[in-house]
Amino acid sequence: MSKSREVEQADDSFELAHYVVGAAQREMAEKAREHVPALSLGAVAGGLGMLSAAASYRLGVLLLEKRLPPEAAAFVTAATFGGGAALAGVAARRRWRGARAPLPTETARQVVEVIADAAK
Repeated sequence: MSKSREVEQADDSFELAHYVVGAAQREMAEKAREHVPALSLGAVAGGLGMLSAAASYRLGVLLLEKRLPPEAAAFVTAATFGGGAALAGVAARRRWRGARAPLPTETARQVVEVIADAAK
């Protein structure tokens, strides 16, 4: 094989590799954008969980102690915020499972097809 042919093949390989990396990055970014709603709901679930731990004791108990014994007031407040956090977590889980995996599967499939065609 001549030197010029080797250089030409190296240039072709570099261009192919550059294209594949770019396509994989674009595909992964697109798939990551699909997961943003699920991540947002996960953040909501985490925030509500924090509210359950912090605000349920102070605010909820103080308000409910006017009508209920202290133990019942604490339980009702924690159950309310904890239930909201659980619902948001379930919604986030469903969204996450419904989205495609954030891997460049389409790009990998195309590369395999190109390599298979080149081998023929």
